[in-house]
Amino acid sequence: MAVSWTVKNEEVGLAIVPPSHKDKVKELFSKADKKHGGYITIKMCEPERVGSDAQNRAFHSLIGEYWKSGLSSYESFDDMRDTFKLRAAGADEYIFIENGKVRHVKSLDEVKGRYAEVPKSWADFTVEQRKAAIDEVIREATIAGINSRKWEEILRGMEE
Repeated sequence: MAVSWTVKNEEVGLAIVPPSHKDKVKELFSKADKKHGGYITIKMCEPERVGSDAQNRAFHSLIGEYWKSGLSSYESFDDMRDTFKLRAAGADEYIFIENGKVRHVKSLDEVKGRYAEVPKSWADFTVEQRKAAIDEVIREATIAGINSRKWEEILRGMEE
């Protein structure tokens, strides 16, 4: 869903602009003053995640096929999936037990004793991290000896 409206740029200012885009927007406002008498059109829409769905399907298809092959050395499918995600993007949080209570922290520096890593959600991966995760699955599975028809079909589909 998207919503658009046209206003004088002074009416909006930079209040709704994320800090990372302020310089670019100031430049656009400057051009709008010269070209369109100071009017700008603002469009707001849901964020787009470039390549997210296709890459997500490819990632899960690849690790699913790798798991079904029986050639991996992981204890479980979840362990395998989480290992690839942790390698590509790191942990979202760390969990450990302190004085009988389970603690969740964002930094490894805050951890005391043994801990478990919780991988980031696929939606939080950058495009580069998604590519790295897929490449890592392909690399490891190929070294393990995967050569099924389904594996070839998935790889061919990714090339297209």
